[in-house]
Amino acid sequence: MTVEELIEQLKSLPPHSPVLVEGYESGYGDIVALESQEVCRYRNAQEWDGEYRARGDFSGKESKTESAVVIISRRGRLR
Repeated sequence: MTVEELIEQLKSLPPHSPVLVEGYESGYGDIVALESQEVCRYRNAQEWDGEYRARGDFSGKESKTESAVVIISRRGRLR
């Protein structure tokens, strides 16, 4: 999903609705920040892994990077 697609979807929702992200292990949490990060697609991701990883998680230079906006929750940083 791109920023443009997210904005379009958010426009259709009640404006005072909270926006949440998944909690550390269960439940949902508040968003505390948006961060721009360089990420790489994680080709060996398991079912429980995210499809992307931070650029710094890969040692080789052959990995294709792209800029992404990451929604950060208070407990999500503990993962």
